[in-house]
Amino acid sequence: MTSQIVCIGDALIDTFLSIHDAAKYCRIDHEHMEICFEAGAKIMVDDAQFQLGGNACNVSVGLSRLGFATALAAEIGTDEFSEKIIKGLQKDNVSLDLVQQTPDAPSTFSVCLNFKKERTLFVRHVTRKHALDLEKITPDWIYLTSLGNEWEALYKKAQEYMQKTGAKVAFNPGSTQLLAGREHFKDILQITNILLVNKEEAEEILYGIVQHTQNEANKPSTMVKELQKLGPKIVCITDGTNGSDAIDEKGELFHEGIVSAECVEKTGAGDAYSSGFVAAIINGETVQNAMKWGAVNSANVITQYGAQPGLLTKTEILRRIGTL
Repeated sequence: MTSQIVCIGDALIDTFLSIHDAAKYCRIDHEHMEICFEAGAKIMVDDAQFQLGGNACNVSVGLSRLGFATALAAEIGTDEFSEKIIKGLQKDNVSLDLVQQTPDAPSTFSVCLNFKKERTLFVRHVTRKHALDLEKITPDWIYLTSLGNEWEALYKKAQEYMQKTGAKVAFNPGSTQLLAGREHFKDILQITNILLVNKEEAEEILYGIVQHTQNEANKPSTMVKELQKLGPKIVCITDGTNGSDAIDEKGELFHEGIVSAECVEKTGAGDAYSSGFVAAIINGETVQNAMKWGAVNSANVITQYGAQPGLLTKTEILRRIGTL
């Protein structure tokens, strides 16, 4: 079996708890940016949802909805959450050929508290061996993204897999990789076709630290050029409500604003942007149009809880940007 795109990373369950803005036992301390709960209180929630998550999982579903044959390469457990992950991927026609289930292992999951438009995450990471067999599929593209602890061996295997198959590479390093520093993934940067990061991630790759003041060095329009010097052919940086900046293979710079949308919850916005951007490039669109695809997809995702319910099809994206 062949697949157009293999997404390598994690799959997990996101649990969303929405607390009413007027909840009696909750408050926000704006001075210290803290959410406070009364100890021992029984706090009612307006809504609770369990959704599929994880960067690679989200992008595999996003690309599948955009018309590509996708496969997820990830390690999960055998608990009830793992079964939900499998059923969700099957529903969106994502191949499970590279999904490894480890007997008696639990799932990685997160709990997201939404209160007064502030999001607080509690994340449980399960250490995985990441001993995945990547040889079953020869893809046209590989999307490599965040992995938890013990990730370096799989990144090395993925690099060898990329070079052996000749697949093109879209890369979005995660927080664990960024914490280790770019020396640990510099070889992958050198063979990357598309690098997708947000502004803070770009700063960590380039300078090893997030800079909290604006200067010429950490402007996205500057950083896309500096990141391209590390090897990626195309670089795109997203910057929240400031939109996104990119540089193409010829060195031409682009900026794209956001698409207005009523924000319910921001989980998965970056993955939705990545799905749209990568899909557009594979379809032969310009970098500028790829940014539009990403912006539209991202805007729709934040109108719903979870990273996947709002992911759009190709037809829906084209209608929204007015090219269909």
